[in-house]
Amino acid sequence: MVADRICISFVEEVPEGVKIFREYTHPRKIYAIEVADVCPPHAGFEVVFGETLQVDPAAISIKQDNIAITWKRNQVHVQCPSESRLDVLSALADFGFYEGELHRLESDLEVQEPLAQKDVKFAHRIHHSNREHWPRFGETIERFNRDRLIYARLCPQLGFPSLTLSPKSRQIVSKLLRESNMEDRLEMYSDRLEAMEELYEGANDRVADYRWYRGGHFLEWIIVIILVFEGIAMSVELGLHVYELNRDLKSDVSDLAEEFEANIVQVVNDRVSFVGKSLEPKTLATVKNLRVQEGRLDRKSGEVTQVSALEKGLADEIFQNIPPTGIKAMLLTDSKNEKIAQIQVLRASSKKAK
Repeated sequence: MVADRICISFVEEVPEGVKIFREYTHPRKIYAIEVADVCPPHAGFEVVFGETLQVDPAAISIKQDNIAITWKRNQVHVQCPSESRLDVLSALADFGFYEGELHRLESDLEVQEPLAQKDVKFAHRIHHSNREHWPRFGETIERFNRDRLIYARLCPQLGFPSLTLSPKSRQIVSKLLRESNMEDRLEMYSDRLEAMEELYEGANDRVADYRWYRGGHFLEWIIVIILVFEGIAMSVELGLHVYELNRDLKSDVSDLAEEFEANIVQVVNDRVSFVGKSLEPKTLATVKNLRVQEGRLDRKSGEVTQVSALEKGLADEIFQNIPPTGIKAMLLTDSKNEKIAQIQVLRASSKKAK
């Protein structure tokens, strides 16, 4: 039998005019086509018909009726009748694509495993000086998560041949899966991937805890500083209030210069007209914080008792209808003797007759 060669390539986009040989959707969208040129590495394989491969420990050999296949990842040797070629090629395309996807996952894991050995010390002993490695932990676990999703979609395809294949093709795929120990490979890959996932997930968790620890303390210090400034502001405000109150009290007491008895004859706005001992009418303005009180005058002792404040001040009813004789009161002026600081309306005390 004369040997001839066919190249099967896996592409994401089919060139114009090229017939699609097989189409796949899991674990990714891909097309199997026949090409005349040499297949690029990791993107297909070459099928050699009518030539026997020399003994190779890395090759997988199966026989199915009058079909003999020797499988290597980049080159497959086949001896079969011409009428069985389509069945053989379909089976080889399915097995080649799905086995190639698993091999790609295994290769990615093998590249990462030596680095993971070095990351163990960073993952279990978190130091701020190693923070340059922390972003890589997150990127690595994201890549493993994507690989885990690919693996989950790949498992059913490597467990059972596709129903779109002919019965003869399914038998060939089943034997290739069995001879390549596909079930054991899937299990071993899952175990290795799980160990890597646990390592980097744990590293990410510890980094997150460390960041929360440092960030939490920083936040606590910020809160403490804010509370300190708030306390200082409240103390200053309270001090200002006390200062103003003391100043007002001092102005109410120390600024009083003269106290005398007079008759108030008129009150207009904040100006009070009165008649004192000189019997000459006089008008003075009042201070802003004028005190207005009412008391009982004991004519016998001359003492003022039962003093109470008139809350309405000069707006009190007693100043609205002042009698012609006026309202008897004690007036206190400020330190400059220019304004009235206090008005104490005097009422004569009454005693019940015995």
